[in-house]
Amino acid sequence: MNFFHFFKKSNIITILLLVVLVSLFDVRVIFADFMQSGTYRIQSDSLNLGGADSSSTNYKVNDTLGEVGTGDSNSSNYYMHAGYWQMQESYIAISNPSDLVMAPMGGLSGGSSEGVMSWIVTTDNTAGYTMSIASSTTPALKSAIDSLDDYAPAGANPDYNFTNPSNTSSFGFSPEGTEAIARFRDNGSVCNTGSLETTAKCWDGLSTTPKIMAGSTSSNMPSGSTVTSRFRAESGTNHIQTSGQYNVTIIVTATTL
Repeated sequence: MNFFHFFKKSNIITILLLVVLVSLFDVRVIFADFMQSGTYRIQSDSLNLGGADSSSTNYKVNDTLGEVGTGDSNSSNYYMHAGYWQMQESYIAISNPSDLVMAPMGGLSGGSSEGVMSWIVTTDNTAGYTMSIASSTTPALKSAIDSLDDYAPAGANPDYNFTNPSNTSSFGFSPEGTEAIARFRDNGSVCNTGSLETTAKCWDGLSTTPKIMAGSTSSNMPSGSTVTSRFRAESGTNHIQTSGQYNVTIIVTATTL
């Protein structure tokens, strides 16, 4: 009886979230007039009088007649390569938030803990960006000797409410804010339908395979856009979760479209 009493008092779960940021730079060279479709957008054009290619065994020259105002110029927010043969580049960056430490929760009697992390994504790409999230391990949230299951929605769409059976424990995430994609939006009761973004709703589980959680279809320079994700760990009332410090490494990737 004394041992059980001591174990119950000390059975506390501490959760530490770590984040690894990955920024992918997309470089595109544009050759034609302004055109776009559902899968691409041409950002610039040039009207010229002529030109030719010249080459030898040691060099190759591409020249154009009719260009004016060519060269490089920049400010604190922009860098411009002016001229037909200049390379068209897209810029993208992600801020580096602090690690998230979630509140302890009971391991014998059950309980839950939530926390929120935010990133600022900045891009000058007029077609916008997408942002994905993944974990470094499966299951994502682990201690040295135990783990929580990755949250598994009941169907193909995220669950509107976080549902954890009384005899298990699980860990999931829910993107929030104006940049959340349609999969994580709701109509007040169902996810992946409607235009609402209800706080602490539409839950999914992490995986080592990246899942897209946010994005936009336009440039957001120079201020950027805030992308937020809520994380939740829960242990059921009939489940014993081993005491210890539980950690997860989150990999967030942003890329231009």
